[in-house]
Amino acid sequence: MSDLGQALPGQQTGDEDAQLDALLAAADAAVLDTLAEAVDIDAGRAAVFAPSITAEEVPSSSEADASGLEWMLPFGKDSLLQWLAISGPGYLPRQLDKSTSTIRTMTVVGRALLPHSMRTYWGLATDFLTTSNDHLMRLKTGLAHHELTREAALAAHHAAHTGLGQFLGTLHQAAQAPNDPQTSRVIERLISTGEMVLTLLEWARQSIEQLFSDTDRSLRCPTG
Repeated sequence: MSDLGQALPGQQTGDEDAQLDALLAAADAAVLDTLAEAVDIDAGRAAVFAPSITAEEVPSSSEADASGLEWMLPFGKDSLLQWLAISGPGYLPRQLDKSTSTIRTMTVVGRALLPHSMRTYWGLATDFLTTSNDHLMRLKTGLAHHELTREAALAAHHAAHTGLGQFLGTLHQAAQAPNDPQTSRVIERLISTGEMVLTLLEWARQSIEQLFSDTDRSLRCPTG
């Protein structure tokens, strides 16, 4: 009986420890659940990384090392993931800046690196890029100066989106022609970058819709 009596207190202490651990674990879970409900992790991540998503430093077409220009083009899913920080409707100015600067970079890279044999394709593609960029600049300026209605803003966006789509169509045709490996690689990177800008423009359209969502269709842009 004495041995049994000595064992019971230890057993009771072990049970109490287990109960305390369970209570602490439950409390920790409750705190984490409360934090998860109160904190928007995605919004916080966007707030941290968005300042790093800046307009491209558009290269000069007269740079000495032209062969390195192609690496200034965003390329692949990893690059697009970096742009997710400005995918939300609150980043319309950043979306437009990134679109226009990337388009200008594409223009410089294509002009510098595509061979003379591509002049027919690239001449047409450049026209489409220029048109797209012009519509985006008018959209950006018009919104900043409160000069656009919802319909005018969406029309400018649609024209820019269409121009970029025509640019990509022309490059896809160029990709079917006999090309050397470097030319094929440059065309591939230009196409990939153009598709990324199309995604960026889709985000921009959502931002425009959101911008005008609380106003009448006939009213001008409510914010700068």
